[in-house]
Amino acid sequence: MPLHPFLSKTKLYKLFGRISKPFHVVFKYMQFVAFMSDHRNEGKINDYYNTSATYKNRFQLHDKLLSELKDKPIFYYEFGVAGGDMIRKWSMTNKVDASRFIGFDSFEGLPESWEGKKEGHFNQEGNFPDIDDRRVRFVKGWFQDSVYNALLSCDFDEQCVYHLDADLFSSTLYVLFQIFPKLKTNDILIFDEFSSHNHEFEAFEIFKTCTNNKWQFEFIGAVNNYRQVAFRLK
Repeated sequence: MPLHPFLSKTKLYKLFGRISKPFHVVFKYMQFVAFMSDHRNEGKINDYYNTSATYKNRFQLHDKLLSELKDKPIFYYEFGVAGGDMIRKWSMTNKVDASRFIGFDSFEGLPESWEGKKEGHFNQEGNFPDIDDRRVRFVKGWFQDSVYNALLSCDFDEQCVYHLDADLFSSTLYVLFQIFPKLKTNDILIFDEFSSHNHEFEAFEIFKTCTNNKWQFEFIGAVNNYRQVAFRLK
């Protein structure tokens, strides 16, 4: 006889659920540590282990990518714009007329709490970043309401750079599946909070499993002890 009728009748599933939940968190963390171990001596940039990891170091990874892409036509898609630091950096560095830069965000902050930050954190009061560049545009709205339709009219012929800065597990996983039909060899994925092992990292692992590992994700590099990580599709 299966165990679930007993657990359901006695309501013990609630107790065992609370007890077992931390083990999932530990398991995901161990998977992330395994990733770090596997790539600790790889990449064009890799600062592991950096005792002076800071938020501004994230620009180092983007600088490394831009050193190869600044003179090429690219389509840059950013999911999670906030104040626009990165989309501004990419558009200012890559001056190729054919390049396009599109940022997706609600501009109302996080829809739920994440890593000690409360719902609404990163709120821009609905305002777009002030970037005077005709190649740059923004799509406002929660991802589930805006991304699918917006991508229908987007171009993916050039090499694409997907900057995933959605932070949350649900948001990151949703975006990954929306861009999946668009992905092609040599496209680049950048995760801005990859060390958030229950969110961006777990979303990426599930995405790879669900797509039957269609792509090989070549590790390009990482900074801030794998907080920011980039991959090239092969």
